[in-house]
Amino acid sequence: MLFNSMEFIFLFLPVTFAAWWMLCRVRLHELAIGALLLCSLFFYAHWNPPYILLLLGSIGANFFIQNLIATAIRRNNALDGNVSKILLAAGISLNLLLIGYFKYTNFLVSSLAVFTGASWQMRNIFLPLGISFFTFQQIACLVDTYKGKVGKIGFPRYALFVSFFPQLIAGPIVLADSILPQFDNRRTFAFSWKNLCAGVTLFSLGLFKKVILADTFSPWVAVAFDATESLTFVEAWGGALAYTMQIYFDFSGYSDMALGLGRFFGISLPVNFNSPYKATSIIEFWRRWHMTLSAFLRDYLYIPLGGNRKGSGRRYGNLFVSMLLGGLWHGAGWTFVAWGALHGAYLAVNHLWRERVRLRVPRTIGWLLTAFSVIVGWVFFRADSFTRAGDMLSGMIGMNGIVLPPNYVPAFLAPLLERIGIAVAVPSSWFFGGARQITGIFAGILITLFLPNPLEWTESSPWTKRPVLSAAYVAVLCLCAVLSLQKVTEFLYFQF
Repeated sequence: MLFNSMEFIFLFLPVTFAAWWMLCRVRLHELAIGALLLCSLFFYAHWNPPYILLLLGSIGANFFIQNLIATAIRRNNALDGNVSKILLAAGISLNLLLIGYFKYTNFLVSSLAVFTGASWQMRNIFLPLGISFFTFQQIACLVDTYKGKVGKIGFPRYALFVSFFPQLIAGPIVLADSILPQFDNRRTFAFSWKNLCAGVTLFSLGLFKKVILADTFSPWVAVAFDATESLTFVEAWGGALAYTMQIYFDFSGYSDMALGLGRFFGISLPVNFNSPYKATSIIEFWRRWHMTLSAFLRDYLYIPLGGNRKGSGRRYGNLFVSMLLGGLWHGAGWTFVAWGALHGAYLAVNHLWRERVRLRVPRTIGWLLTAFSVIVGWVFFRADSFTRAGDMLSGMIGMNGIVLPPNYVPAFLAPLLERIGIAVAVPSSWFFGGARQITGIFAGILITLFLPNPLEWTESSPWTKRPVLSAAYVAVLCLCAVLSLQKVTEFLYFQF
């Protein structure tokens, strides 16, 4: 079941919302927790019923280990300290084996076949939806329990923490110490018009991003990255920029919808996006893009590796390794590894520049360098092979020529352009079917750079001072999105 489907918007969500608040109104809070848990499990099972057993098995095993660790930590003696370490190692290993089998088995088999020349048979393994998110979330919970940040958790609350449907499939990655206290806060169970209005607003804006914006870029991206012929300069940049816009509006749209759905039930989920394309450095970009993953990689990988405590060289190595594994987390493929390695190198160079050179770069130059670096990274992220990524990058640096259609070039300029190697001809390209593609990309860039993000917009003074006008604005966007739900498309991060 997808957030951008009629059955979710007009059936699942109203029924779940009504059941929750009816039970909260009569102060049956434990039953409300149970009802929300059952609805979340149904939400997951609707996608592929057999895999609900995998989710429940993962929840049950991690719950058991978490309780054992919490009990050992509470006793606070040397013997139980060693036991808790063993339990933590076992829990992390179990989670990594689970995600390793379902997500990386075929990747490892195919890679070994390439390197060894052996004929290895691929296994028919279907990737469970959201496994990367609920696995990492539970690993973080085990680590936080070992550190004493989280105590013993009751099963209904633990299961809901993992399976809460707004964040179950594609995040944000939620930490136990941020969401579990909300399940025990009486305000969570009290109806709030402010929460409901914020929830409707965030959900509507996210739906508009997905249906009207991201899905518009999708076919242009597919034709560019799936093309068999080489793309010229403008064509390659058109495909790369279209994907840059698509992945932003698709994933940030999902995250906005998740935040909004959480507010429906009085739950505040962590913000995942803060206008990342406004960043003027790679360091700032990762503080704004997929913020919960950045925080996870920092707190549960980079810092345990040593962080910046063991010298600059070790720090750059830790940054590189963290991003390399972050790339592999996104997908089982060498192009994802390359994307992670690229961003690891970006971050190392960025930190090295700040520490050693200390020359302040003008904001405009910093933004251009950051944008170019991110776009090059997205080419590897989207391409299905290094060959295709190489073809795209070759086109982007002009190695396949530059061709402009005659209807976009004044006649008197055509001879001058052709003298410097820019052809003016009617291309067979997908990109110049009309001005719609260029206008769409330009509009997407303006939106990401100059408009406030949904969270800023809902907290701004116009929203509070002009609620009627703001409500009308949201209603129009929501109506446009709902009326455009002709074909339901998956979110990009569902594949991760």
